Amino acid sequence: MSKMSLDEYMELLAARSAEWQAANPPREGVKPKPWVEPLLTWFIRDGDEELVELPETTPRPKPKPRYYRPASYWRERCEALSKQMEALAEPIITDRAAAGGVALGPRRTARVQAREDSRLQRYTALKPKLDHAKSMLRAAEAREAKQASA
Repeated sequence: MSKMSLDEYMELLAARSAEWQAANPPREGVKPKPWVEPLLTWFIRDGDEELVELPETTPRPKPKPRYYRPASYWRERCEALSKQMEALAEPIITDRAAAGGVALGPRRTARVQAREDSRLQRYTALKPKLDHAKSMLRAAEAREAKQASA
């Protein structure tokens, strides 16, 4: 006996289901619910796998090992971000009275204050990046220390 295709096997299961439904009609006075129909998986019998020609399975591709950046990369990144933040932390005008508007006049005061605000925004945007780089550096150093000890 030749093996059947998957579509033919589904037809066989549907025929088994129809045969079972014919042998087990709903009781009188009970209206059957449409969602209470038997599942096709109920009609799979032992040995059915020998009747069906299963498709060939392709082997799953092996995943590439994950690439981790070395600690040296994260050290350089931390240093670069720290330098940027240090430059932004220095005030444009060291005379606080002049920066507050006493000696510069209203236009220059507004311009200096706008520049300081934008520098503060850049500084606060760099802070989470520096925190992330530091945590990645700690993880990379721990990973490299573990590899060196193994």
